[in-house]
Amino acid sequence: MPSNLGASKNEDASSTVETSLPCVHCGEPTEVHRDADPKSVFCCNGCRGAYELIHGWGLESYYGLRDQLAGGGQPIDRDGQATSADSLHERYTVFDRADYLGASQPIEQSDGTMVCELAVHGLHCAACAWLIENVATRTPGWLDARVKMSEHTMRVVFDPKKISLSRIAQPLDRLGYELSPLPEHREDHFRQENHRLLIQIAFAGFCAANAMWIAIALYAGEASDVEAEHWSFLRWMGTGLGLAAVLLPGRTFFQGAWASIKTRTPHMDLPVALGLTVGTVAGVIAAITGQGESYFDSLAVLVFLLLIGRWIQFHQQHRAAKAVDLLLRITPRHTQRILANDQTELVLVDNLRPHDSVRVMAGQSVPVDGAILVGQSSIDQSLLTGESLPVSVQAGDAVSAGTVNLQSPLDIRVTSVGRESRIGQVMQSVEEAAAQKTPIVQLADSIGGYFVVIVTLLAIATFFAWLSDGFGIAASHATSLLIVACPCALALATPLAIAVALGRAAKRKILIRDGSSLQTLASVGTIWFDKTGTLTEGKPRATFVEGDASAIAHAAAIERHCEHPIAIAIQREASRRHSIVPTNAQLGQVHVGGVSGNSDGHAVLVGSLSFMQDNHVVIPEPVLAACDHCTNQSASPSIIAIDGIASCVLAINDPLKPNVGQFIESLKRRGWRVGILSGDHPQIVAHVAEQLNLDTAKALGGLSPEDKLQHVRDHSNGSTVMVGDGANDAAALAAADVGIAVRGGAEVSLQAAPIYVASDSMTSISDLIGAARRTQALIRTAFAASLSYNLVAVALAMSGRISPLVAAILMPISSVTVLALTLAWPIFREKQS
Repeated sequence: MPSNLGASKNEDASSTVETSLPCVHCGEPTEVHRDADPKSVFCCNGCRGAYELIHGWGLESYYGLRDQLAGGGQPIDRDGQATSADSLHERYTVFDRADYLGASQPIEQSDGTMVCELAVHGLHCAACAWLIENVATRTPGWLDARVKMSEHTMRVVFDPKKISLSRIAQPLDRLGYELSPLPEHREDHFRQENHRLLIQIAFAGFCAANAMWIAIALYAGEASDVEAEHWSFLRWMGTGLGLAAVLLPGRTFFQGAWASIKTRTPHMDLPVALGLTVGTVAGVIAAITGQGESYFDSLAVLVFLLLIGRWIQFHQQHRAAKAVDLLLRITPRHTQRILANDQTELVLVDNLRPHDSVRVMAGQSVPVDGAILVGQSSIDQSLLTGESLPVSVQAGDAVSAGTVNLQSPLDIRVTSVGRESRIGQVMQSVEEAAAQKTPIVQLADSIGGYFVVIVTLLAIATFFAWLSDGFGIAASHATSLLIVACPCALALATPLAIAVALGRAAKRKILIRDGSSLQTLASVGTIWFDKTGTLTEGKPRATFVEGDASAIAHAAAIERHCEHPIAIAIQREASRRHSIVPTNAQLGQVHVGGVSGNSDGHAVLVGSLSFMQDNHVVIPEPVLAACDHCTNQSASPSIIAIDGIASCVLAINDPLKPNVGQFIESLKRRGWRVGILSGDHPQIVAHVAEQLNLDTAKALGGLSPEDKLQHVRDHSNGSTVMVGDGANDAAALAAADVGIAVRGGAEVSLQAAPIYVASDSMTSISDLIGAARRTQALIRTAFAASLSYNLVAVALAMSGRISPLVAAILMPISSVTVLALTLAWPIFREKQS
């Protein structure tokens, strides 16, 4: 606990704490008593000792300089000019106005916190993201920050009672990261950042080219005995150009380094800035003394090459962002907008606005939420609702983005586009959950942090090791090491691999809202399957077995409007038999195990044997025998009772899905332990297990949803995966280490399970498990490639084999290689889709 070491010794220890004051050394808030001296407040003995040591050496001016640079005095703006605290506050006051933020307007959550997404300018690498997220954890009221490097945006969660959005923006601005509302189109943000980088590159290139020409003139002048005043003029011109390159476009590296120092979090700009500082100091000494080599031509070229490397990384990250944009995987990018003369033009969906009209042809995905103006068709909306049957639509009906028009053209009036649409909201929830850092990403971040510290220490060791050969040589080798080592790829490899896997899964209509699920699926454990609709087709077939077949018509009559699979099966059986279904019928109640109703004046019950017994139905012996026969044949008996007497028995069969046996065998070969958790009759479940060559001891039937939940919770032998219905098995899916929902719509399923598979085919689950293994292999490969590069590069720099210019050329290679490797990696095996 922090303590006030400067408080009066006579103070009563039990006196009330009234406020907190900053530690005079480190600035950490420290709880103090009412009469504490603000100039004698320390958070710990370490800070008190450091304070006394600095004063003992006569370095008190350190605190004045620190406060000025840290923002207590004059923070530095984008143009390198001093900015008062008042003007900085004024700049961001507009962030508290709803009309200014537009798409970044904060949204209130159920717990009273606010969430918004902002554009971030000045992001360069994974270390920048780490730095910003660390600042968030240290700011009262700022609850969470999630930076998307690929889009240069940040998701902010904050408590409006403790902090405003403008107060969040100000400390980040002091660290060199400028916030702004999201542009109307996301591509606009990319163009703005690209323009800013190109201006920096152009200026650095101008300085580098002219500094190099001056350097050539100086070398030529030394050979031809040029006059001293001309030689000195050229030398200072070169120095000025080099300093301009370092201090103007090159200041981005110093801003990142200073932010790293202020927040005590390692950042890749720290070694780069240190290298530039060493070269600059050596160049200034040479210029002043007129002796030795001037390094400013090399420094200008160095800044130019470093910025080019940063620009290449920026473009690769933008390419990666497009590759993983989940919404683009579900909806089309272009559509036909209807013009005033009823002609159409091909436009980007992002350019559409509410009240625009679009034309969607048969077989195309609907790109927007809207209402049908003209046309009549049927829509496949299985992705959203889970309903496998097409839905008929006509003028006036609402349609949603991500659904598929099946029959004829539709003209649609736009109401919502992109992330404002229904499917866009689902995708956003998936992306937000996926942005949560998995354990393996956190490990990569921590390695990147240690890497910066180790590289800095190695550079210092390199400098002193070569110092005997001269200051210039030592500075050159140390600078090469600081520049060539690149921790970004180490921190970038893991989150980028997971993001690309999520994007490619979405293309196959496999939605993953938790990246750690891929890590779990990559290692074998126990996988439980629900039976109905998961292992089986989920479309039962009813077959007459025993009794009065005319009862089937009455059962079909009361279940005419029921959507339960068994009700549909009974209706199909009545239709196959050409039964005359009474129209004077109504469904009374739906019970556990059956339904009741009236048909042509008869009381009708349809359900299981236990349902009949609970309702005191008279069950003749032949009916009981027929029920036993059904069970022995692995079918579920469904009894129809008319006026209190069991009249008919139907066998309900639900065939296995195609290739499910091969899929189960492949899981067993990989080492998975496979079981079944079902609500169906235990004997039927055991028969299915025998068909699939599974251990009947792990095929459990007659389970309620609560029973399934308990079985999943009780399993402690390795990781547990549950595959089932997104609605009926919600509790078990949520309790498993990984839940995979294969039925029900995405909106419902993703509330219970981290993974939703829209396809009924077992192939999709097989592909998903294979993709999880290949994603882990990609992470290991990318990590090894980055580590290998850095080990070789560091060894070459320490041995003096590469110059700072060569180091600047090599520096982006590691990150670009990881990006290219990730985008080219076959996470999903390409098949007919």
